[in-house]
Amino acid sequence: MIKKIFAAAVCFLSVLGFTGCSMTKRDLIETSYDLDAPPHMMFLGDSIAAGYGLDGYTLNDNYSCPDSYANILKKQYETELAETSGHEMQNFAVSGDTSSDLLKLLNSGKLDSALSETDAVVVSIGGNDLLGIVLEIIDALGITAKNKTIDFSDVDIFKAAAALSTMEEDVDNALTGFEANLKEISSVLNSKTNGVIYIQTLYDPLETFTDFPMVTEFSEEKIGKFNEIIKTNAADSYTVIDVAADFDGKCAELTRIADLDIHPNEKGHKVIAEAVDEAFANTGFTYTKQEYGEPHLTLSSILLIMGGICAMLLVVIIIIPKLFKKYEE
Repeated sequence: MIKKIFAAAVCFLSVLGFTGCSMTKRDLIETSYDLDAPPHMMFLGDSIAAGYGLDGYTLNDNYSCPDSYANILKKQYETELAETSGHEMQNFAVSGDTSSDLLKLLNSGKLDSALSETDAVVVSIGGNDLLGIVLEIIDALGITAKNKTIDFSDVDIFKAAAALSTMEEDVDNALTGFEANLKEISSVLNSKTNGVIYIQTLYDPLETFTDFPMVTEFSEEKIGKFNEIIKTNAADSYTVIDVAADFDGKCAELTRIADLDIHPNEKGHKVIAEAVDEAFANTGFTYTKQEYGEPHLTLSSILLIMGGICAMLLVVIIIIPKLFKKYEE
């Protein structure tokens, strides 16, 4: 009889054990991660952000040139954030766009959904407002590139002075228009996203025209005013990424200006990527997601186990002694 009771007890405990395991659960809990990069980032602007001139670039595809700074960071963050937030990049930059074009795009509503979900917006804009006019000077002066060397041999100094004088008013008007557009771009972006907004400054590719100081001085002055506009209007509206400072004195190395192409080369894009990455790290991002915690017993399983233990104690303390006493009699 006693053997049967023990067998029943063992069987009961086994069943109880399996039942308890089946009645465990894992609660969903919120986990926050401090990150040096945004889980979701967006690029806006012109050909610099689009990766113009790089291998794999096409007018309608900003994602196939691996050496663009947007795609460098995309690849980097997909690895860095793989185990936490994951990463997504969208690049809506359009080669040739001016600040007016970007403002029209933002006001069109086409980017509203993407903007509402992004954590960071990086903007490179205004170069076409200004450099287009400056490059007209180069054309007017007949400056050419031969064997990756800029040729000033046929430049007429008097013609150069006249051209700069004529275009100065156009450049100043372009700067005034850019400032008005920049303020509106900043306002619209802040109304459409909670992400951090970054505006890049513009490097001076004509700094390399050292044989023709009239051009370098003109370019330095106007691009200097352009960058000052970006910096003085930042306040709490956006963060400045000072690409101009990183390119200062290095444009011959970091751009294709030797071919009279003002765009950054592969080295230049790497430098911009590092500048953007540093700006992100200085900002810092927080990502919160729901994750399952460690498994634990449910209340019902705890009560069941406690009931089983009480039943076994009852067997040990009351029933078994009675059975022994009856057996002795």
